Amino acid sequence: MSGTGAGGTFVGVDVDALKKTVNYHRLTTGLAYPTFCRNLFADLRKAMAEAVVEARNTGRGLWPVDVTESGVKIDDLSTLTRSAVVLPKLFRRLADYLILNDGSPSLAGFKANLEQRNDRLFIVSSGQSTGFGTVVEVTNGNTVKLTRPPEDLVFDEK
Repeated sequence: MSGTGAGGTFVGVDVDALKKTVNYHRLTTGLAYPTFCRNLFADLRKAMAEAVVEARNTGRGLWPVDVTESGVKIDDLSTLTRSAVVLPKLFRRLADYLILNDGSPSLAGFKANLEQRNDRLFIVSSGQSTGFGTVVEVTNGNTVKLTRPPEDLVFDEK
């Protein structure tokens, strides 16, 4: 990864430099979700994904209370704002949907709503390019979860 620093100086970031950043530290301590975008170099994404897996496996930070993959029953918008800890992208899409749905907890149209938004992503483990809705599962009318771990997703942000 590279960019320009103060005065237009070229700055390259390799894995060793990455491991000295605040963002990397937040992932290792479980204080942030990984949200990878397609322009992130693969070696940096891999190092950050490994840090996330280690943080989750050792129960650091948000991971003991995260329900992104286990699922959360949505009773109303306050479920998201007061008790459910989920991937921010999922949180934002659910909040938008609940507001559009006049607060009804029914997620019957949530996946269709996601498809209309056309959020594109790449699933690293399968090599599949797809929409966000394909990694979201809705059951029992108002329970939602991701079917892939956040570190397996690379978003195609425009």
